[in-house]
Amino acid sequence: MKFSIAAISALILSSAITYTSGDAYADAMKSWCGGLSVTSPTASNVYVAGKKAKITVTRKADQRTKTITGLDLYSVASNGQAKYIKNVWKGSYALKTKATIYDIIPKNTAAGLYYYRVWVTNWIDGQHGPDCLQTSHTFKVTSGSHTNAAGMLEYAELLSDEKIYNPQYFEGCFGVNVKYPEEGSVYNLKDHVHIQVDKDSSSQADALTKVELYNGEELVSVAWTGHESFQNSFVLKDHLVLTHVDPSALYHYKIYTTSDKGEATCTFESNNFKIQQ
Repeated sequence: MKFSIAAISALILSSAITYTSGDAYADAMKSWCGGLSVTSPTASNVYVAGKKAKITVTRKADQRTKTITGLDLYSVASNGQAKYIKNVWKGSYALKTKATIYDIIPKNTAAGLYYYRVWVTNWIDGQHGPDCLQTSHTFKVTSGSHTNAAGMLEYAELLSDEKIYNPQYFEGCFGVNVKYPEEGSVYNLKDHVHIQVDKDSSSQADALTKVELYNGEELVSVAWTGHESFQNSFVLKDHLVLTHVDPSALYHYKIYTTSDKGEATCTFESNNFKIQQ
């Protein structure tokens, strides 16, 4: 059940120096998907490859009819992108206030961070309505475990190994790509720079809150602030009105988002580019 969901419409915001377009589809879907939650697995769950995992979905009851129609397993790749593993279940499971499905994590699953994505279908007068996509918290998978001489459970991998279990990804900061500006682009002062932030439909990044321009590690300007939910893509036109630029320097944008799995602030960076006088 892996495919993109196209945005229905875009919300356009503007100011004197920036023009932005966000995804109003994300806001509209909140009325259909509000109150849904995947309550397990949780952040504290650790699963061994080949063992059973429990997936629990809850909702706040309202007048709408909802059914669980699919369950997908994802991993977070080392580059911070969401990676579809497989569809582990599909069918029709009535969701009144709570439903639970079990899955056996494949034995050949590599150690790392994983999560489930649940498809919940709304029904309108017996007809298929909008689908809601909800994800579990990321959880740790290890390749094996054993009980040591002291009777303590030990895992094949250290759960504190940040190369395997990246703490930023663990908090839901993944699945976002700053597509534009492109690497090596050159702009002039007073140009409008096209910034495009793309989000995977299974990403746990939520709302975009700030865009900053950097020269290396030095903050140059704040291009935009707000709180913009987006489902697929966010576009910003940043007007380069600066008092000074270094033509030899490499500039980039830093993107800030919230996470729908906690209080973490996520950051993502664009490619490098240059600015001429």
